[in-house]
Amino acid sequence: MRRLLWLLPIVLLAACSTPGAFFGATQGEAFAPHRLSDENHALVYLYRPRNDWADQELEAPGLFLDNRLIGSLPSNGYLVLEFDAANYKLEMRRPLAGSFWTLLADGPFDFTLIASFTLDAAVGATYYLRYDEDGPPPSGVVPGGAGEGPLQLVSAELAQTELRATRQVQPLARIEASDQEPERPQRGFWRSIGESLDKVGI
Repeated sequence: MRRLLWLLPIVLLAACSTPGAFFGATQGEAFAPHRLSDENHALVYLYRPRNDWADQELEAPGLFLDNRLIGSLPSNGYLVLEFDAANYKLEMRRPLAGSFWTLLADGPFDFTLIASFTLDAAVGATYYLRYDEDGPPPSGVVPGGAGEGPLQLVSAELAQTELRATRQVQPLARIEASDQEPERPQRGFWRSIGESLDKVGI
């Protein structure tokens, strides 16, 4: 009975979010270069090299694009995306017990945010985003220092070498530009907290 109780949290984590590599190696097709559907878009590869740290996690971190969850990135996986030409806010967030803590995000207790920066996607361009919490990319392969923390833009030479070992996590996603950034539910939550405190003079 004690063994079953010990396993219960692990089962719940696996059921509520995208399981990490602790539960098994990343499945999917081996890396293959993607061709843009037309010349009016930008191509983005987001990949994660395999390492011991990534192989031991229970839940895979998620990619948010302009406040929308696009997909999760387990160890040794990659995502391929087509963007309209525009500016996009990219965030990597780590789930906690199956949730990205939507009510706590953007507030003083935003423990799930790992990295955040803006990508200016140009027509016809190809971008390689490398995510690795265990080690930075080799020096000299980060174009213009773009990125934050473990999420970095890297050169095509490095990315194409490392991508060969990865597996595709999900099918190609096409991202349309939007004039309005979707508002996350937690922003309304923190706004209501602020209004309540203001009413009582705090």
